[in-house]
Amino acid sequence: MRTVLSLLIISLLIPLTATAAPPRFADLPTTSEKTSPIKLRIIKYSGSTNGGMLVEVKNTGKVNADFKATGLFFVPDGDPETAPQRLGAAGPFEVKTRSGWKDEEQLELKPGATAKLKLQLFCIDSHRGSPNPSTPFRLAKERLPKELSQKIEQGTKVLMRAKKVPNAKHIKGDVQGHVWKTRDQKWIPLEGERANEKGSQQKGPMPQRRNNNLNNAPQQLQR
Repeated sequence: MRTVLSLLIISLLIPLTATAAPPRFADLPTTSEKTSPIKLRIIKYSGSTNGGMLVEVKNTGKVNADFKATGLFFVPDGDPETAPQRLGAAGPFEVKTRSGWKDEEQLELKPGATAKLKLQLFCIDSHRGSPNPSTPFRLAKERLPKELSQKIEQGTKVLMRAKKVPNAKHIKGDVQGHVWKTRDQKWIPLEGERANEKGSQQKGPMPQRRNNNLNNAPQQLQR
């Protein structure tokens, strides 16, 4: 009886540890009215002003479906008035395979198949502060407007060809400068917008441009 009572007391003294809920899958936004059977969930962000987002994608449909990262962007949770930068995908993503990570621009998923990817993300708010690996993000419900995403992708490919690199992560400073310049040329309100977002009107050097992730950023792109 004493043994049972002792065990009961010990069990009451041991604090209960809450288990973290697994990340949820979100609908993949498309560029048309047709919905996609592919779902995406965020696993981890590694970076600040720019960096890699580890995600998992899953085909919940009954036929093969293609995944493309073009135009995807991520919004930090919380009040937009104090939230850090939103992050947009640019350039190829990496797919985890048995032999390692492989650069791809498109991935075909069979029904029920899942894949782990690393998306290369860049800040799309030059006037906001930088996020960090502990910043919680959500996938935006829509992709970037076509006119914006096309300019970002085309410019990124030009830079990659000029530098002879297979992925935008190798020239973060150049691509980040291009994304900021493209975004600020014609400011388009996006999900997670502040009441008085002034990115396109901001003047003067930005504090986050001194971030270590912006090595070798072209001088002509600095304000």
